[in-house]
Amino acid sequence: EHMPAPFTQPWADAFKAAINADADYKKHASGWTWPVGLLLDPPRPDLGYPAPVVVDVALDRGTAHDARVVPGDASTAEVLLGADWETWKQVVKGTLDPVAGVATGRLRLVRGSLMTLMMQTGAAKALVHVASKVPTEFPDEA
Repeated sequence: EHMPAPFTQPWADAFKAAINADADYKKHASGWTWPVGLLLDPPRPDLGYPAPVVVDVALDRGTAHDARVVPGDASTAEVLLGADWETWKQVVKGTLDPVAGVATGRLRLVRGSLMTLMMQTGAAKALVHVASKVPTEFPDEA
């Protein structure tokens, strides 16, 4: 079975389904009401990402209502996190804590409130934990 690459619509669909099936995320994210965007920037044309791209996830109190891939400048998410390919790969694999990533500057808070993120670290960590469960094929490892 072919697994989707990150930052593609099939991966976003699988991420949305995984979020909605995850009881642990629901528990931790009951207070989370902000859409989140995951921005891949700089682009990686060699891996099939010729321009910056965002996975926009409409999150509200533990449910993902939508997840779509949009061009880098088209995200409407209130919380927008940006990083390069290697950093996102570590986040999706579950080896980089997103809160630590923001604190160390490896993940950039492009838009949104750092205070919100710090108050909702449980939700942020649970969301990333869900991402690590999505069957993912990394083009540079295929």
